[in-house]
Amino acid sequence: MDDPLLHASGCRHGRPEDRRRLDVMPDYGAFPVWGWFTLPARGDQPAREVHGNLPARALGLSTDLGAALQDWADWHDRHQRGPDFASLHDDRPDPTRDERRRWFEQGRSLADRLAAETGMPVVYLWPSQGRDPSCPVCGERRRITPP
Repeated sequence: MDDPLLHASGCRHGRPEDRRRLDVMPDYGAFPVWGWFTLPARGDQPAREVHGNLPARALGLSTDLGAALQDWADWHDRHQRGPDFASLHDDRPDPTRDERRRWFEQGRSLADRLAAETGMPVVYLWPSQGRDPSCPVCGERRRITPP
């Protein structure tokens, strides 16, 4: 369990104290970059560590990369299928296998660009780039495979 990049974002082994990591994954209308950050104390609430999406401006991303990440996430939202979305998007066509593959590859490229711009380690759609099956917290989760 040495490599924090092989753990889910919520796994304590994926959050080493000596470096910050970002995760790229779409989630229904949110900007697709996620990470752990500290909310400052406010009123009676003490400072606390939370996981959430991080906007492009907060990360200091170039306008081009921020827009590309949002477009990538928006494509996912437009093509999402499942019981929660059937009534909202019944009229949209299913993406082809090739379209899904291109979307997956584009996301990997955007994750690489994010790592280059921020200098932080970036995990793309964990565990599509690997996982630590021996981890007692996240090791048994299903592996995501590219389309």
